[in-house]
Amino acid sequence: MPKKVSSIANKLIKNVTITLDGKTWPVVITHNLLIDVEALTGLNVLSGEVNLIKPSATLLRAIVFLSLQRAGYKGTIESVGDLIGPHNLVPLQEAILTAWAASMPEPEVTDPNVSATA
Repeated sequence: MPKKVSSIANKLIKNVTITLDGKTWPVVITHNLLIDVEALTGLNVLSGEVNLIKPSATLLRAIVFLSLQRAGYKGTIESVGDLIGPHNLVPLQEAILTAWAASMPEPEVTDPNVSATA
């Protein structure tokens, strides 16, 4: 298993992992990762310009590569692309969506008996 890079995001976000080439890697979606995705691909993930449910091959490879890189992966983006295929597209998409959802703050629980104007 690769050496994990410790960050506050890793401590606060639900643990989501993917297995590629026999190794298990964490997937953590942070704002900085999204900025790096945009720099790498030119695609703005936050604007709704891309479909995270059915991401393009370019977007999927970029998110997986940047996630692995943050976890200590030393390979290239092209080597990550070689690890992605029909056999793992759906699990990778699910991991990215789960990690994205896990990066969001928990919704506040409000007491319906308390007035918002109180």
